[in-house]
This record gives sequence, structure tokens and C-alpha cells, in this order.
Amino acid sequence: MTQEDGVIPLRIQDIGVRYPGRREPSLQAVSISVAAGERVGVAGRTGAGKSTLALAAAGFIPRVVRARLEGGVAIEGIDTAAAAPGELLGRVGIVFATPANQLSASKLSVREELAFGLENLAVPRSEMDPRIDATLARLAIGHLADREPFALSGGEQQRVAIASIVAMGTDVLVLDEPTAQLDPAGTTSVADLLDELARDGASILCVEHDPAVLGGMDRCLVLDRGRQVASGIPGAALVEAAEALDLTPPTLVLLAAAAGIDLAKAFDEEAIAAGLQARGGAAPSVVAAPPNTTRAALAWAPPRERAPVRVAVEDLVHRYPTGIEAVRGVSLSIEPGESVAILGQNGSGKTTLVKHLNGLLRPAEGRVLLDGAPTEGRSIADLAGTIGFVFQNPDEQLFERSVEREVAFGPRNLGIAACEISTLVANSLAAVGLTEERATNPYDLDLSRRKLVALAGVLAMNPAVLVLDEPTTGQDADGIAQVGLVIDAMRAAGRSVIAITHDMEFAASRFVRIVVMREGTIVADGPPATVFAPSNRELLASTGLTPPPAARIAARLRLGAVPLDAAGLLAALRS
Repeated sequence: MTQEDGVIPLRIQDIGVRYPGRREPSLQAVSISVAAGERVGVAGRTGAGKSTLALAAAGFIPRVVRARLEGGVAIEGIDTAAAAPGELLGRVGIVFATPANQLSASKLSVREELAFGLENLAVPRSEMDPRIDATLARLAIGHLADREPFALSGGEQQRVAIASIVAMGTDVLVLDEPTAQLDPAGTTSVADLLDELARDGASILCVEHDPAVLGGMDRCLVLDRGRQVASGIPGAALVEAAEALDLTPPTLVLLAAAAGIDLAKAFDEEAIAAGLQARGGAAPSVVAAPPNTTRAALAWAPPRERAPVRVAVEDLVHRYPTGIEAVRGVSLSIEPGESVAILGQNGSGKTTLVKHLNGLLRPAEGRVLLDGAPTEGRSIADLAGTIGFVFQNPDEQLFERSVEREVAFGPRNLGIAACEISTLVANSLAAVGLTEERATNPYDLDLSRRKLVALAGVLAMNPAVLVLDEPTTGQDADGIAQVGLVIDAMRAAGRSVIAITHDMEFAASRFVRIVVMREGTIVADGPPATVFAPSNRELLASTGLTPPPAARIAARLRLGAVPLDAAGLLAALRS
């Protein structure tokens, strides 16, 4: 049944959701309908209820996920709560934020992974291969067709997860942070794919933080504490929510307001540049201050002194058992107190490189040195006291039944005295803003806060070098600011921070040095303003990267400076 029959493909009417054991509901009186060919974005801070809305919209609540559901969700006119088993099959598909929750873990190739859903829909074999090939091409992952899914990078796995649902051809598609682990080029390809699917008549509900995706939606619903606080065209809805909640809107929306242009063009960089040039950098009409982070900034300092450590990688080569050479002769040195962001497209070798620092991987050629001493022969447990590693997926790192026990696990295994561990735990939880969650089971927290638990667990080990793999994935502005404060505090204490990230604004604003990788090699290394300069545009494009929004607008305006945020761009225009 389609909208032509008078039925809205996805209708959510006054729903409320309360999870067992929770005092407050996760959603309250939320209503949204998505017509055929329409794209609706869902935005909001961490804990706003976005993922819960996605689960309800896909019929997972209350049938799969235990929760009390009030109101109603209908997919093509079928009440999801009352639907018979299998009745929703083939009508709705959902893409999760973490590919490990999506992939079957039973297939030996990407092609077989995509075939899995089609087999369950009883699609004839003669139709399978053409549909799989078309989907792989749509997401530009045809070259991965014969690779084993869990041997791929996190971003490549996420593209496969998206492809596995898209291949099923459901009329209603629900996505929960689909681009969280993707590089800028991958994010753009997903945004283009959603546009293409909508033109083909699909109804799309997409939970997302990334403005590059939200800006392409027809409408945007903004949630806060389970309630809808704004709805409308994306730019206007985000400004309305920012003013109501005292938040900073995305940079492009902020600059559009400063340019005085119609917020329907809030993500049109050419229109923003023209408006700013006409105004000469007049002050923005919406609040540009960052979220209030004063309490967090005062909460953390290293509880134990330790000697600084210099990290060096010399002519490093790594080959996987499949024969893929993921790192090809990389040399890199990082001084104490330095912050380095490693950028590159999915599969460029970033994570493979940093996993050598704490012994998770061993070089095929070359070596890693800490203060001039090779790490060869040292165990992972031994290196963990010096190199603290926070994984991209926190679920690979967490296993204790409370946040407090999780954070205490690392220092306890390092042999630190019990009386000191309590201080380490308290300081680390304060650093990430989770003091009130110390008794909570980590798996009762959402993905963004589980990532902060994993970060606190590594901070409690008092490392000389902190390695972060995609630390801002799934984080709202407050969460990103919290991680940034930890980075600043580590540097102030003479510790080094190395982060893999696809968040260009975060990299530009929090790191003094940018390293860009492509196909296992380093192709750029320098300060953010140098790496993101217009002269590097083609090089960055070859790596699937783009400069931060402010730098892109500045390039359009032919400014000599390379501003990395909205305030810098407006100041450059006024000068």
C-alpha cells in the first residue's frame, strides 16, 4: 500500500516511550508523518530520544526492544504494535549507528552480506545479483564485494551495513546516525543516496548530527528531553531550537544567519558567501558562544605526575594476512604535549597505524619507539600504562556491570593502590561529565555516553599518550566540547593526544597538527591552517576530505586567511 492509496507510509502519532526501570519517559507526545518521497531529519542533543524514535518508527518498540509504548506508529497503514510476525518484513528497514549491530557476522564476503536480507525476503536468485551490484555501485563499495565484512575499517563496515538495508528495497527507511563513522566523501555519498531513494518514492526518517546530511532533508524535527521543540525546514528548525535551548547551531546555519539570507538556503555555501560579502561580516543574529563547559573545565587535572614520552614511528609497514598492505613505510614523530589529528578516508590506514603504538598490531617492517626505546618485545599490558587507547566502538572495550567498576578496571590491573584508584575514578568521571552515572550499567547508556565511559576508563590509567579513535562519533555539541576539554587538559599536563577523526571542525579547533593519510601513506602534515589552505584543495579531495565549513566559505570569498570556525571567518571579513 502506498500514499496513492490514501495511506501515509510512516505515521507516528502522539507516541510516548518509557523503558523499564526509568523514571522519566524517553519520548513524550511526539508526532511526525513521512510521505512517499519525503526525507525527514531528526536532530537533538544526546539523550533527547532520537534513537528511541528511530526504534519505534521501525517497529522495534515494543516488539523487539522492551519498552512501554503509548500512542501509535503505523507503517503503510499497519499498526506496528499489533502487526503479525513478518507483516512488516520488506516494508521497513533500519540502519543502526554501529555496524556491529547490523552485520550478520556469519557471511564471508560483502556480497553474501547483502544477499542475506534478500534471501529472507525470498527474492529470486536471478534478481539478487543485479540488485546487489546496483547497491554496491550506489555506495561506491563495489571494490569491497569480495572482502570479509569484519576485516574492513569501521567506515567501510558502515557503508556495507547501509547497503545491506538499501538492497532490500523497503518503502520506508529509518536511519540512526548512518554517517557517524564515515569520512566526508562517504557522508556526501550517503546524502546523495537518500536524495535518490526519495526521488524513487521511499519515505526516509534519518536521525543525524551531521549538517551535511540534515541540510538535505525536506524537514527537520528537533527533540530535547523526549519532546519536540522545533520542526520545519532544516535551517529554520535548527535556529529555532538553538534559540530555545541556548545552543550553538551548526556553522553553516550560523553563517547563513550572519549573512542575512533565507534559512531555506542555510546549507547553500554559495548563497552564504554572497550574503556575507554583501554584509561585510556583520555580527550574527544568533548566539555564537560554545556550550557552557565551565564546570567540566575545572573538574579534571592529572592526579599523578609522570615523565613525558616522545613517540616515533620509523618506516612502518603493516600487511594483513589477506595480503593487503594497509600501512606503507610511514615515519612519524610526536612530541610530549603535542596534539595530532590523523585524517583520511575510510580504509586509508589510520587505525592500523595507531594500533601499533600500544602493540595491538606488530610491524611487518619498521619499528615503533617510545623515548627512543623500541616497543618490540613489550606486551600490550605493559604498553597500556603508557599508551592509552580508546576504541572507535566502545562496546569492544566495556564489560563491567557499572560505570564505576568499568573505570576502575584499568588502574586496578596496572597494580595501582586501591586508595589511589578511587581518586583516579572520581577525577576521570568528572572529566567526562558522568559522575552521576557511576552506579549505572554502561549498557544502559546510549552510544555517545558509552564512548565517554571508555574514555574515562583510559584516563584513569593516567597515560602519557592518549589515542582516540573517532572520539566525536555520535556526540552532540556538549559531548564534543567535553572531549575537547580533556584534550586541552592532557596537553596542559605535558601529555600527548593522537586522534583519528572524520570531524574536520573538531580536528581544526582542538589539534595543533594535522596528518593526512591516503592509501597507507602520509600525504600532508602541518598546522590546520596550512593543511586546510585552498592550495591543498585537490590533495584533500583525493583523500575524501574537505576543509571545515568556515575555511570553505573563506575560499569562496578569496580571503587570504584560513579561518577554521565561524568567529574567525567573521573577524576576517571585518578586518
